[in-house]
Amino acid sequence: MNFGVELLNNLIKSPLNYIGGKYKILPQILPHFPNNIRIFVDLFTGGANVGINVDAEEIILNDNLIYLMEIHKSLFEISENNILSYIDKIINKFNLSLTNTEGYNKLRNQYNKLKNPLDLLILSFYSFNHQIRFNSNHNFNTPFGKNRSRYNDNIKKNLIAFINRLQQKNIVFMKENFDKINFSELTAKDFVYCDPPYLITVGTYNDGRRGFNGWNIEQEKNFLIF
Repeated sequence: MNFGVELLNNLIKSPLNYIGGKYKILPQILPHFPNNIRIFVDLFTGGANVGINVDAEEIILNDNLIYLMEIHKSLFEISENNILSYIDKIINKFNLSLTNTEGYNKLRNQYNKLKNPLDLLILSFYSFNHQIRFNSNHNFNTPFGKNRSRYNDNIKKNLIAFINRLQQKNIVFMKENFDKINFSELTAKDFVYCDPPYLITVGTYNDGRRGFNGWNIEQEKNFLIF
């Protein structure tokens, strides 16, 4: 138990409150990982709580939700100051708050036209339950989280820590379905971590009605074969 608490103090929490995130149970997961990993593959990255907290020579973050991966890639490529300045500028421009539905919807329209990953990040701070959801046309359609969701000091703190850790690592970003990944060059020094969508539940990330592959019994069987 003490090991878990000590480890937790050094862990980074994703600024994305992504469904199924593993941050809280990382002290249970990480001790089972091997040491001295050459290439670490996070096959179903999500909010990247696992991948960001692994030491490896190279880290591959993959998820078939392409717009989610574009957020991670932007946080890797853009400086911390520029990211924070952009967030403040957009919040002021659209007067985002706990109650301004109109401002949120205007930003959502802007994102769906321009597909700026940082706009999607900001939308996730203010969306209902911080969800990232798209329709079949790949338009972001999560409603406003009125009186519930907002960008606050805790999210900002997590975001800064996440950016700093992300930019310290050697990371490759991929946006593929699991069965499109080529593992032929991996060796015994590499480690693949798989946390697929849960078959026993259906959420906005795995119902198959969002313009991305869903998760069902067929997908589960194919994954086990893979």
